[in-house]
Amino acid sequence: MKNPVIGFIGFGEAAFNICDGLHSAGIKEIYSFDKMQDDERFGPAIHARADKTQVTLVGSLQELLSHAAIIFCATSAKFAVGIAQEVAPFLKEDHIYVDLNSASPEVKKQIDEAVRGANSRFVDGAVMEPVPKHRHQVPIMASGNGATVLKDIMSPFEMNITVVNEHAGSASAMKMCRSIFMKGFTSLLIETMHASYHFNVDKEILASIENTLTGQPLEELADLLITRTAIHAERRVTEMEEVIKTLEEAQVAPYMSIQTKTVLQSLVDMGLKEQFNAQVPDSYRDVIKAIQSQT
Repeated sequence: MKNPVIGFIGFGEAAFNICDGLHSAGIKEIYSFDKMQDDERFGPAIHARADKTQVTLVGSLQELLSHAAIIFCATSAKFAVGIAQEVAPFLKEDHIYVDLNSASPEVKKQIDEAVRGANSRFVDGAVMEPVPKHRHQVPIMASGNGATVLKDIMSPFEMNITVVNEHAGSASAMKMCRSIFMKGFTSLLIETMHASYHFNVDKEILASIENTLTGQPLEELADLLITRTAIHAERRVTEMEEVIKTLEEAQVAPYMSIQTKTVLQSLVDMGLKEQFNAQVPDSYRDVIKAIQSQT
């Protein structure tokens, strides 16, 4: 497919930036349908984005599928299954349906059932970095029976697609696991910086954290932090109680700190220190296996 025709369901920030990049990479025909495109509040911005990227807005999902062979859905996880089911009657064998929403593996499997039920190919697409920074070259992990074909078609247009396997849900599992850290880390950072700003030590705290996080490979850091926590969890529960008191005194909501204490207490309750005979294990994997054996 030398000149693929692209369709986007939803024309928000992600779709706009990907389309902007694809247009510059040589894609000539891009269509989109966004249910808010005629909304008084949001419509003008959608039309302005479409004009800038030379994307043609169409009036329905059926019309979108009549033009485009590769369909990207970039809306919201809560609507993803419903949209796939609505689209399914209009899918043909030559369609490739790519769901880019940040959704659970189970959601992607449900979308796969709807798409493959129409004898079309499905791609579970997991966007792994911020889209505005990378545009169409944003790293995308892809799984499903259409993943390899999608990569072959779109690689000449500079899309950065890595095929995981042919099983819908695998790419999104990677995304969800990464999000545990990235969204959790951001939440922790908000709480940390709120408190450190209150005490006027925010720059010093950032420098200290930077030194810890960048001073060694992440796997080595995981080995250091997780294995030691398994042995010293009880002491760290006490430390987090003091952290929570400090935050409350500073009128900083200790949401993440309370949950951290809960996680640490669960490790104490599992008896990991006794299981490892109070000796720090060699790898974080040893700790994870011990936790899995009790859950």
